[in-house]
Amino acid sequence: MSLHEDLIGAHPSAPNQFARWMDSSDIEPTDARCHRALTSKLAADEPALIEWLAEKLIHHHYDQIRIDRLKQKYREAGFPDYAEQNRNLPRADKTKKGNATEILLIEYIKSCQGKPLVHAFKLRYNPNVDQSVKGDDTLLVDILTDAAGTQRLKIFLGEAKFRKLPAKKVITDITQSLGKDKLPLSFSYMISELSRDAATKPTADLLDNFLISEIKSRGDIIYTGLLLSNTDTFNVVERHLTADNPEMIFISAGIDNPQTLIDQAFLRAEAMLANPETL
Repeated sequence: MSLHEDLIGAHPSAPNQFARWMDSSDIEPTDARCHRALTSKLAADEPALIEWLAEKLIHHHYDQIRIDRLKQKYREAGFPDYAEQNRNLPRADKTKKGNATEILLIEYIKSCQGKPLVHAFKLRYNPNVDQSVKGDDTLLVDILTDAAGTQRLKIFLGEAKFRKLPAKKVITDITQSLGKDKLPLSFSYMISELSRDAATKPTADLLDNFLISEIKSRGDIIYTGLLLSNTDTFNVVERHLTADNPEMIFISAGIDNPQTLIDQAFLRAEAMLANPETL
C-alpha cells in the first residue's frame, strides 16, 4: 500500500463520480511531501457533472426537514418569498467557491474510504449564508473497532481552497494551516450537533469519550489539503509543495474552468430548489 492510500485510501473506482470525472496520479512521496494529482477527464460544463455537484450542494446546505418544508410551501401560495427567507445556498461568489471546494474535499475523502464517516453538516446551520463558516473546512471521523471490541477514532482534518489560478502562496497557506501541531477546532461542535438528534446522540456520546491529544499521539489524525484550480495546478504544486507534517496528503485538482463548474452547479441547485417536488 502506498503512503497516499495509507493516509486516505485509493482513488475511487467506477461507478463513483470521482472515477468518472478525474484521473488520479500518486506522485512518489518524499520526507517533505505527499501529493495526489487529480486531472479532469470531463469538461467543466458537462451536464451530468453539474447535476451531481448541484445535488451535493443541496445535500450539504439543506437537511431533510428543510427540504420537506420547502415541498409543503411549494404547494401553497407565497412560495418564492418563503424560499428566499429560508435560503441556505450562498450567492456571494467567494462563499460559493469556498463552500463548493469544501464539499468536494469531504465527498472525495468519503469516496476514497468507501464507507460512511461521521460528519456534522455545518453549512446547514450557518446563520449568515453569504459568509463562510468558521472552523475546520473538513472534519470527518471514522469509528474503528478491533477484534477485541476496542474502539478508536480516526480523524480526517482538511483544508480546501479554490483559486482561479494556482500560485505558491495558496499552496503555502494550505500546508501551514495543516502543520503537524494543528488540532481539530470543530470536534466539540461536531459532538454538540450530533447530540441534537436522538438518532445520532449515541455517536456523540461515544466521540465525547475520546481526547484529541490521545488520538493525535497514535497518529490517527490525517491531514488533507485540496487545491481546486485550473489545468496548470499539478505543475505549480510540484514546484512549490513542501510540508512539515508526515500525516498530510496534498491533493491538486486541475480542471479546465473551475469557475464555470461552480457557477453552473449553483445555478442548477437554485433551479432544483425552486421546484423542490423533484428533490
